[in-house]
Amino acid sequence: MWIDVKIPYGPDGQLAEAYNRAMLNTTAPWVLLLDHDVFLSCNPHWYAICLEAIGKAEEDSAVGLLTCVTNGCSDRPQGPGVEITKIPDIDTHVDIAHQLYKTHGSSIKRVDSFYIAGFFMLVNWKVWRILKFQHQGKGVNKIDQDYCKRLLANGHSIYTMPGLYVYHRKNVRKLNWN
Repeated sequence: MWIDVKIPYGPDGQLAEAYNRAMLNTTAPWVLLLDHDVFLSCNPHWYAICLEAIGKAEEDSAVGLLTCVTNGCSDRPQGPGVEITKIPDIDTHVDIAHQLYKTHGSSIKRVDSFYIAGFFMLVNWKVWRILKFQHQGKGVNKIDQDYCKRLLANGHSIYTMPGLYVYHRKNVRKLNWN
């Protein structure tokens, strides 16, 4: 088992097409679609956690997607359940990742919500082949929600990995690195 890790890019808001292109260009059973501005290094075990979580999730033949917990979703089912600071201090986020991994390990939790961490989507290729990502008008924020709504409507499952915290530093390209 292996995971193909992709950072798709779609010019002019064509992210759904970029996701689909990334999914087409793989031979892996699972594809991790990432945004460019996430910090996986908060937990150096992230890849192993994903592999273990896939093994557990595949006991559910309807599994379609797994996601992480994150700083951007504290009020949603995949939020970390701990206080998150808005200070972009990476050490704080590393501490949160360590705490959550220590508490939850590579466990998984089924969620019945379409609000997921769209910047970290571990997608089952067989399920994607049937549903594919669809463009949702202006912007890119609704693509993941639409996909998850259709997953759930078609009887598929979504899981979160409560022990895998990923820091999403939005607009990282706009940071002043001086």
